[in-house]
Formats: sequence, structure tokens, C-alpha cells
Amino acid sequence: MLQLKCMPINILSIAQSEASKMVSSVIEMAGKDGGSPVAVAVVDYAARLVAFTAMDHVMPASIKLAQAKAYSAVIGMRDTIQWASTKKHPEYIDFDMRNWTDENFTCFTGGIIITVNSQVIGAIAVSGRKGKKDDADLVMQDNELAEYGKLGFKILHEAESANHKFVLENNL
Repeated sequence: MLQLKCMPINILSIAQSEASKMVSSVIEMAGKDGGSPVAVAVVDYAARLVAFTAMDHVMPASIKLAQAKAYSAVIGMRDTIQWASTKKHPEYIDFDMRNWTDENFTCFTGGIIITVNSQVIGAIAVSGRKGKKDDADLVMQDNELAEYGKLGFKILHEAESANHKFVLENNL
């Protein structure tokens, strides 16, 4: 008889409060820059929707796409721009995760993974504009807006980590 000893596993995930702050910051930025309205979605480590907002007059397709981009980033464990930029083989059918029976997967840019200590804890995604900013663009596009939202999480997380470290050092 084989006996296995199980060790506890810590699974980190983005909190709803963090996700809401990220969504709000992206919506605020997108509202100020004069570009097209967007939808923003944040999912947790298991690709479950944690926070979502769509600006007034956003294209209906963007509502589903924002959620699909965030889902795809977590499931694929990489930013969706990496799927979109995958070189296509001239003799084979283009890579598409839907061909692998996952109808929620998309290769559109705008989904960005969120990591802590190299562990994927969630993703943020934006839809409603072009995938990536070109030199001629004056406003942020989907990918840049998602990166902006992720930056807010990183700043918040680093501040909390520094505070935890300070508390620990002072208690030793």
C-alpha cells in the first residue's frame, strides 16, 4: 500500500477589491483620453470572473471579448499578445484554441496575466479598441489599457509587500 503525505499548497488569487480598483483605473483612463468606449474584465487564478465593467456605448462584442481575453491569458498562462504574434505555418491551419474544443479561448490582444512570485494569480483584459497601439495612435489601445490596469495592481502589491516586510522586521 502506497501512502502519500500531502503538503499544503498555497494558491494565490487576486482579491475582488484589487480587481475592482484595477477595473476602475482603466475605465477612468479610457474615459479621459477620448478614445472608443471599452469593456474591462478581471479573472482569478482559475479564470473565473472577479470584476467587470463596460463603458456606455461599448460595442456589444467587446463585453464578451474582454472576458474571453482575460480567461485566455490565465488558461494559456501568457499574455494574449503572445498567442496573437505566434508565427503561422504556411501549410497548416492557423493555431486557434477553439479547435481544441475551448470556445471561450481567443487569440486577440488585450489580455494580460497578473503574477506574484512567478505564480499566475489572475488576468486583466480590455476590449473595444484596436489590439495594440501603433505609432500613429494618440490614445491607448486594448493592450496598453490592460497594462495600465496591471501597473495599478503592481504598485498596490509592492506597497503592501513593503508594509508587511516593515512590520515583520519591526517585530523581530
